[in-house]
Amino acid sequence: MLGKQANMPPNEQAMQGKNFRLSVKVTVALLVLLSVGMLFEAAARFVYVYRETIQGYPPFSGMLQQGLHLDPYEMPSPGGRYHWILRPGYQATEELLVAEKKRAGRDFGARVLQGEIENRESDGKTLFRINADGFKGPELDRSHSRPRILALGDSTTFGAGAGDYPSVISKVLNERGIPTEVINGGVEGYFLRNIYFEMERYKSLKPEIVTLYVGWNDLFFNVPWDDALENLFRSVWLIDRASRAAKAIFGGRRAYAEKMYNRELKPDPVSPEVKRLNRYVPLFLDRIENVVEEFESIGSQVLLVTLPGLFNVSTSPSPRALKIGHLPYYTKNPYVLAKLTERYNAALRGLAAKRHIQVIDLEKWGTQALKPKDAHFVDSVHLTGRGLEKIGSYMADQLANHLKKLPREGG
Repeated sequence: MLGKQANMPPNEQAMQGKNFRLSVKVTVALLVLLSVGMLFEAAARFVYVYRETIQGYPPFSGMLQQGLHLDPYEMPSPGGRYHWILRPGYQATEELLVAEKKRAGRDFGARVLQGEIENRESDGKTLFRINADGFKGPELDRSHSRPRILALGDSTTFGAGAGDYPSVISKVLNERGIPTEVINGGVEGYFLRNIYFEMERYKSLKPEIVTLYVGWNDLFFNVPWDDALENLFRSVWLIDRASRAAKAIFGGRRAYAEKMYNRELKPDPVSPEVKRLNRYVPLFLDRIENVVEEFESIGSQVLLVTLPGLFNVSTSPSPRALKIGHLPYYTKNPYVLAKLTERYNAALRGLAAKRHIQVIDLEKWGTQALKPKDAHFVDSVHLTGRGLEKIGSYMADQLANHLKKLPREGG
């Protein structure tokens, strides 16, 4: 071999040496890139696992809270993190609330509330209020003289303006001669993590019954496929979160929100992405079980509530449903959301059976009671005032028997 190189013309020897040096440089560059990639992936996995602990550190907590995009009746949590609560003592007419939502850039919420005001043929003077304890609705009964129901959830529990299903539950039960205090524990945008952050405050209320109607935000913001790149590589997850946050901040939150809501939906019940969800089990199910355990530790009875939605796996969406519906950022297929909802609700029923607790099955009930679906929903998950009235009445029916079995003394 050495003899062959010695016999090579000088220009060929120079070329071979140049190619060798180039290959060494490429190899070194690839090794450096691989090492950097592995380090970034390791860092991303660390961030993913300990993200809530990291969010609690003062420097990160302050930055995250500054990035919160809140309604006028909301405020950053005094406990820090990427977490918010309702502003105690806030009150406004629904008419004023529409204007304030618009000023805050909450255009969709403002349109929904304005539509509800018009549907009720109201003058907009109905009072919306947050009580002194930071819950939507009237002040708490300090004597706790009546059985107390705490309705926990997200925006579907919080409702639109002064309207919500917890107030309907209260009205129906008290009109039936079953004295009950119902506290609306819903907060717009809450994930299960947010509910867990407020657990000590909720437990201090000592509710006899807790209803847990939550899960939409967790379904919308977590890519569900095990083989999705962001679930295989947490560096992809981190980059995705950062890029979407950047789009919302620098591209304008309003524009980004409108773009997401106005996407053209493409229903396909047999798409591969739907089939891949046949065995989907929500990873956040353990959080629900933790919430159940916390309340059971103080003697509260927990009832899990399944999620009724606009889209159903066994029904083709109507043109109106496709117009008003919105979907998670990772799909344009409404059957994906329908399948996720079906699987999540099945998991809730399984958890209830495991822990021997009751379910208020709004999904099953709603297939008949909320027809046509597009007349009872304002989007994929939020109900109209008429829908909230129906849900509240049905939940009151389900809760009545539980209340009759409670001891007479409250508190």
